Amino acid sequence: MFSVRLDQPTHDALGILAKRSSLNASSFVRQIINNYLAKHATKVAKELIRNEVHKHDLNQFVTIPFVQASDPEAAYRRLSGKAEHAITPAKPFALFERDRPTGERLVKAYFSAMRRKFGSDGNLPALGVYETIKKNGIDATFLHYHCLLAIPEPEEGRFVEATSDFWTKIGNRHFGTPIICKVERANSKEAVAGYALKNVNDDYPIDSIIMVGFDRVLG
Repeated sequence: MFSVRLDQPTHDALGILAKRSSLNASSFVRQIINNYLAKHATKVAKELIRNEVHKHDLNQFVTIPFVQASDPEAAYRRLSGKAEHAITPAKPFALFERDRPTGERLVKAYFSAMRRKFGSDGNLPALGVYETIKKNGIDATFLHYHCLLAIPEPEEGRFVEATSDFWTKIGNRHFGTPIICKVERANSKEAVAGYALKNVNDDYPIDSIIMVGFDRVLG
């Protein structure tokens, strides 16, 4: 846990500006930081993620594709009609970049469910990074998430089953068909960092990172 202490004029000015922007102080500070990151190649998001990867045993890779397939890129091609012999599913679904609030809410719900099942002292380090793809002639930016969770090794089998059960129910409830996730075990910290950072640019906004269970409070 850490805190940031501001001198009184800065604190009061921040409160006034936040009120004018109709945001709470935390959201306003995040907006200021993201605006700064958008203008300067600071690599702050990369460093933030890398630090957490090396401090915690984030040993499970989970890809959550908000499309009807376990392979996001294959699904993107199919849904956009770019794939040979493409078969459009009876009930196709996809979330787009504009749907990030929905995707983030569902990923946070997933992290909470896993914390209740596998957390230690009610806590479970977990990190999620969203990604959209626009390549190979595909114009649509379909949304999916790369997630890392710290699951005790004896619980890995039960974790895979719990992940499948959770996203099957969520998919059936919200989209009429299961969400099929890909779960892999991490072999090294370097592999974990590479996985988490594959779509994180130097100016990646920090509010695009879902971080829970790290006991880091800004106050």
